[in-house]
Amino acid sequence: MNRAVSERVVGVVGASARAAVHSLARAGYSAWAVDLFADRDLSRVAPCAVCPMQKYPAALPRLAATFLAGPVLYTGGLENHPEVVAELAGARELWGNTPDVLKRVRDPYRLFPNSVSPTVLPADRPADLHTDLHTDRPVVLPVVVPRGRACPGAGRWLRKPLRSAAGHGIRPARPGEPPHRNFYFQQFVTGQPMSAVFREGEFVAATVQLVGTSWLHARRFGYCGNVGPLTLPVAAERRLRSFARRLSDDYGLRGVWGIDFLFDGDTPRIVEVNPRYTASVEVIEYATGCSLLDRGVTNPPRGGASRYVGKGVYFAPRTLTFPAGGPWDDDLDRDFDPWRLPGFADIPRPGAVFNAGQPVMTCFTTGSSLAECQERLQSRAAELDQLLGGQRS
Repeated sequence: MNRAVSERVVGVVGASARAAVHSLARAGYSAWAVDLFADRDLSRVAPCAVCPMQKYPAALPRLAATFLAGPVLYTGGLENHPEVVAELAGARELWGNTPDVLKRVRDPYRLFPNSVSPTVLPADRPADLHTDLHTDRPVVLPVVVPRGRACPGAGRWLRKPLRSAAGHGIRPARPGEPPHRNFYFQQFVTGQPMSAVFREGEFVAATVQLVGTSWLHARRFGYCGNVGPLTLPVAAERRLRSFARRLSDDYGLRGVWGIDFLFDGDTPRIVEVNPRYTASVEVIEYATGCSLLDRGVTNPPRGGASRYVGKGVYFAPRTLTFPAGGPWDDDLDRDFDPWRLPGFADIPRPGAVFNAGQPVMTCFTTGSSLAECQERLQSRAAELDQLLGGQRS
């Protein structure tokens, strides 16, 4: 049974809860959490429970019911399970977008143009410029093959899961590949991977996104970090802001959410909407010194970053057992300060076994430029290769 309600305690549920719990601490909230890991730096600041992988995400509401009554915030992956979010919302105040919003905005056949016959697109044409329902300014929205149609024989296409997160399950599509009820075909576009964060429809900041980075041992198309914040050209930011406001109005998006896009130096090419707390939020908070989850802050921070921050997710290059000690011990030994940038986060328990390709832990760096941050992240990844016995790729 739920215990007494605390207005300053917020629950966090999802595949990984640590980042959001620390963000809540920066906003002045205590938290409890249910996720797949209950990592050491999460459990030291919040009561938490582990959801077994084989029962994820269906068991999350039942496990959440054992904690304090009060609001709940969900993290990455649950946007693909509106039925689980609905169950959570039936028992608690929901900090995030409702199940109906998730169903609409996560439907690629609704969000992206698919009325243009993809069979007539030139093979070398990366994307169409569309002035669509979401904005009165041109934005690049990759075409999605209409439901039930095979992948075109011309052009470059991706096969993407309808329930996708962090790049899981994405691969190049084969020409003429038949349709599948769990996947869709999206036009392949080029550019620098980036992500933008919005709060109540207002642009907050953008970051460079690390995707498929070899020195982090990430799979192709796999998310593995952010570096930022960065300054976009005025016209590009204006297009993102306009798109997000209309998207927010049309779909009812609220709270903190994000957009993934590819940038060619001129126009954002939008590839996904993430209608929940995103992985880049903590990078922006550490860089700006402003909390995005503080409901007492009317206007979100814009610009004014005191430093650049890099975040990298290190994946196991082979099967490994996490050691009893390492440089991450310094972060665990210090008193918890939500505003102190750790060197390492999502720290596993000694003896935890990771198979090749599984995320092991997160590392952070700072720098005077985006390039310096990324160079320091690469050095830290090399240090982890040495400590964990991995081989350089």
